[in-house]
Formats: sequence, structure tokens, C-alpha cells
Amino acid sequence: MTTAKRAGLAFVFLWFLIGGVGHFVLPQFFVQIIPPWVPSPLAVIYLSGAGELLGAFALLSARTRSLGGIWLLLIIACVTPVHIYMLQVPERFPQFPVPLLWLRLVIQAGLIICVWRSTRPDRVVPAIA
Repeated sequence: MTTAKRAGLAFVFLWFLIGGVGHFVLPQFFVQIIPPWVPSPLAVIYLSGAGELLGAFALLSARTRSLGGIWLLLIIACVTPVHIYMLQVPERFPQFPVPLLWLRLVIQAGLIICVWRSTRPDRVVPAIA
């Protein structure tokens, strides 16, 4: 594994470990940003936090890393509507400047790339005799 891939993997692990723990430590923070059309917001927060932790720990083993990466990409896809919702009604979130809300979407795109690249199996190049 290259140093860059290892660094990306460490970043992704820490991102989702800290984020997952955050769902349990500060659930009301996350509940306040859930769109009103999402049922049972607190349950969704706990489930997504558990999902983030599960995905993070799946990255630690080479056997589960690829599946963990796919799992985390699905989680990113599921939480992106929250970021879009916040941009649609920024007046509901005066504590977040609008440029920061846009930056979150850019970060989401970068995170998707980082998760994908760091969790794909290394390519084995056959030796030429």
C-alpha cells in the first residue's frame, strides 16, 4: 500500500470514527439539521452513527476494507440530501454561513474520492518474464 493510500485510509477512518461517535455524543445537534420529511430523526441519527462506526472499523481489515468503502459511500449518498436541504433553507440554520454550507458539498465530493481511492484493492501487476 502506498503512503498516499495509507494516509487517505487513515483520514477516512478518523473522519467516520469521529463523526460516528458525534452522533451519540451530540445527537441533538444532528437532529436539528434533519429535513422535516425524514421520519424518526433521532433514530436516524443513531442508525447513521452506528453505520459510520461500522464502516470505519471495516476499513481496519484488508478483508473487509472494500466492502467498508462501499458502505461508507452509501452513507455519504444518504446524508448528502441533508446538506442540500440546509442550502435550500439557510435561514433555518443561521449558525452556519452559506459559504460554509457550499463548502460542505465540496468536501462531500472530495470525501467520496478519498473513500473510493483508499478502499479499492491494490492492483496486482503481473510480472513479465
